[in-house]
Amino acid sequence: MKIEDSKKIYDSIEIPPELDLVVKNAISKSSRKRAVYIRRKMLMRKFFRGLTVTAAGLVVCTTVALNTIPAFATEMAKLPVIGAIAKVLTVRAVHGVEENMYNVDMDVPNVVMESSSNVANTEFTEKINSEIEKTVNDYRAQAEKDFEEYKKAFFETGGTEEEWNNRKMDIIIDYDVKSQNGNILSFELVTSKGWVASNEERHYYNLNLDTDKEITLKDLLGDDYINICNESIKKQIEQRMAEDENNLYFGFGGDDTMQEAGFKTISDDTPFYINENGNPVIVFEKYEIAPGYMGYQEFEITK
Repeated sequence: MKIEDSKKIYDSIEIPPELDLVVKNAISKSSRKRAVYIRRKMLMRKFFRGLTVTAAGLVVCTTVALNTIPAFATEMAKLPVIGAIAKVLTVRAVHGVEENMYNVDMDVPNVVMESSSNVANTEFTEKINSEIEKTVNDYRAQAEKDFEEYKKAFFETGGTEEEWNNRKMDIIIDYDVKSQNGNILSFELVTSKGWVASNEERHYYNLNLDTDKEITLKDLLGDDYINICNESIKKQIEQRMAEDENNLYFGFGGDDTMQEAGFKTISDDTPFYINENGNPVIVFEKYEIAPGYMGYQEFEITK
């Protein structure tokens, strides 16, 4: 079952009257999480105010010279860890309006080794950083293309400048370090855009900086990782539904119309991050296993 099909099923569901309270509570939780991001950004913007601004006075962009501005590099680390062999740092930041069409809020991370003469370390982190740059650049390019095509179609179908009203697309790139324990580093890259509709993608990087490899669920849970994850996720879904009748999941609760779209199994491509307890947290997109109002769904897996 595709995510698009799951969305169709969700759209046909009668929304319970209690949902309003659930949504408000969810928004409150989300706002608290975003507040952490905002506090971090305030430190960055204090620094940015003194930097070069474009002719329009709207865009601030800097590439951080990590080796030449150590104080700034330390400030840009979202999770400073004493004794860590690497950190995740903001190496490119853009905050402002571009081309009078895009509200850009970008903090692009890189993995930076604290000190290493190991060629393999350098090659590994450069590979990860190249992947991040490609993800960010491709997402932004596609977002701008989509918006330009939308604007063109808007006017070709009779839209006026007054109706357009100088609307803009929001392009947001951010990241969050989920955990760092010695040579194990896990972080999340978030790319999102908003205009007629909003779109968000989450990308996870789970790295073993000692072996220079990306960590898999099998590494964390053993050969039987698929069954371990499946059983845990199903139990957690049933528990969540028992605790709150507004928690809905496709294929659970006896609704035959949702059976086909329900959660069946993880795969090798199922995204996850590693939390502070060292446990993998499986992540499902909106509409993937539950109605859209439930948002992204996360399940911590313990042995």
